Amino acid sequence: MSSLQSRLLTFGIGVPGITALILAFPQMNHLLFNLLAVVFIWLGAKETVKFFSMKGIMVSGEIPLCAALLPAVQWLIMRGIFPAESIEYLTALTLMLILAIEVFRQEEASLEGALLRSAAAFFSFIYPGFLTIYATRMTSLPYPGVRLLVFLLLVFTNDTAAYIFGSLFGRRSRKLFIASPNKSIVGFASGFLFTILIALIIHYFIPYVFSDIFHAVLIGIVIGITGIIGDLAESVLKRSAVIKDSGDLFPGRGGILDSIDSIIYSAPFVYFIFSTIV
Repeated sequence: MSSLQSRLLTFGIGVPGITALILAFPQMNHLLFNLLAVVFIWLGAKETVKFFSMKGIMVSGEIPLCAALLPAVQWLIMRGIFPAESIEYLTALTLMLILAIEVFRQEEASLEGALLRSAAAFFSFIYPGFLTIYATRMTSLPYPGVRLLVFLLLVFTNDTAAYIFGSLFGRRSRKLFIASPNKSIVGFASGFLFTILIALIIHYFIPYVFSDIFHAVLIGIVIGITGIIGDLAESVLKRSAVIKDSGDLFPGRGGILDSIDSIIYSAPFVYFIFSTIV
């Protein structure tokens, strides 16, 4: 099976599966979706830790667990169980844990790498954990299930259109970024335009998702840009770690981060638009 076929198969199974999960179980601010987010962030943070281990920088195993707590704590905030400042508390406590781990190391030679380990640990906590809380926050907005699905659909549209058209027609076009030599102008333009087109189609059939056609186009543009940057940002990390994929969980896509990199990068922007403009 080719990479393109594997990617389409994963897309064909994953999108209906996520759709069913969101629409069939909306109870308690989409509890099941947020539990899935916790698992994904735990695995994604473990993959981030692996990036650093490939460079000889070892991060404590507790950090992915702390990252996974971020969407869980955000959900508890939305349910009124935890105070609004709980994300700040968790971030502060995690930073304190990272520093405490370095304090209690017994080998004097290990002090030389403390700065790099601390920075790597905090980055592994923030990315992808902190960015994901904005996807969790979408479940507190009006029409949460539909808007969450629209967000995911537009991200998947951008990614899939860019991949398909880039693979078919982008080989001879100019490459855009050194971070990912396979990304071409054709792929970027196709993903960008198809994302706007699908946003407009959604607005036509489900007008309450966006307040007007301007906001539909705006979100299409934002995801068309942030989606590719999120993908490229993870490519930078992988190339620095000298690995092709963050993992091998999904055929044709790789690991968790390979599948959610565009989602986590786009989520803060889309949440802002949905919550303050639309």
